[in-house]
Amino acid sequence: MKKIILIGVLPILLFAGPFSAAQEGDPSVLAKMQQINAELAAQGLNIAVEEIRFFTIGGGRPSNRIHQQLFRWVPDDPRRLAQGDDITYLVDQSDGATASGLSNADTEAAIDSALDTWGAEKCLKKVDIVKRPDSGDDPDIFDSFFGFGEFGNPFLADIVNAGWLPREYFEAVGGPGGGSGILAFSVTFIFMNSDGPTDINGDNYNDTALNEVYYNDTFGDPDDDRVGNPWGIDTMLPGVDVETVALHENGHSLELGHFGPPPAAVMNPIYAGINQEPDAIDHAGMCAVWGSWPKP
Repeated sequence: MKKIILIGVLPILLFAGPFSAAQEGDPSVLAKMQQINAELAAQGLNIAVEEIRFFTIGGGRPSNRIHQQLFRWVPDDPRRLAQGDDITYLVDQSDGATASGLSNADTEAAIDSALDTWGAEKCLKKVDIVKRPDSGDDPDIFDSFFGFGEFGNPFLADIVNAGWLPREYFEAVGGPGGGSGILAFSVTFIFMNSDGPTDINGDNYNDTALNEVYYNDTFGDPDDDRVGNPWGIDTMLPGVDVETVALHENGHSLELGHFGPPPAAVMNPIYAGINQEPDAIDHAGMCAVWGSWPKP
């Protein structure tokens, strides 16, 4: 039986002030984020959903963030069981197969390649991106708020690639049309205390707690309207390349936002075909985030 993990010792209260200031995004998505945060607070947990970014095919969707202040991973943060200065990731093997015919091994290898690409960035030379094995325990929590899983252990790794979920999940998270337009999304949680978001290392960023990435299995499903856009490995349009999407989503996990277009970039918000190598603006973004890691 899966258990809810109580995080920290201080319960938090959901105040209108911190959660209402400087919100940006789709009002209906923000309302869902607020409801989840109210549920987390009611359970006495010291984490909150801070940001959801959608990667789409066709029309774009706004990013959704609660606070104006940005967030960063904190090295050696004991609250997330940090592995020193490393950033850890995990691929949930229970949901890695796709309706378009890819196996767990296929998708996991593509995700690993995407993380290896980011790990080779020159401005991440002071941090190792380390893969943790899938123990079989449930490593994600966001899906549980929409009825698509149970509340797992959120600290089995910093970043969890949570697998391929059905169309209905993306419709529930993103709203009408989300099931057919959202390829994947990244959701970031931050740490909270009774006063609001925390900044334990004084870097003027809210403290990142965890990140989860979800992929939409409706693409390539022979029983759905996106059968013509199947997930694949090194596949050209109209197919959807797993590594390209994983590179984009795990860019968010490493705290990059959306760029453009223009210019062309891995972190463009709308899928435009294979792009497995970061562009100049992607490199610059990584340097802006990670150039001083860990903080002196």
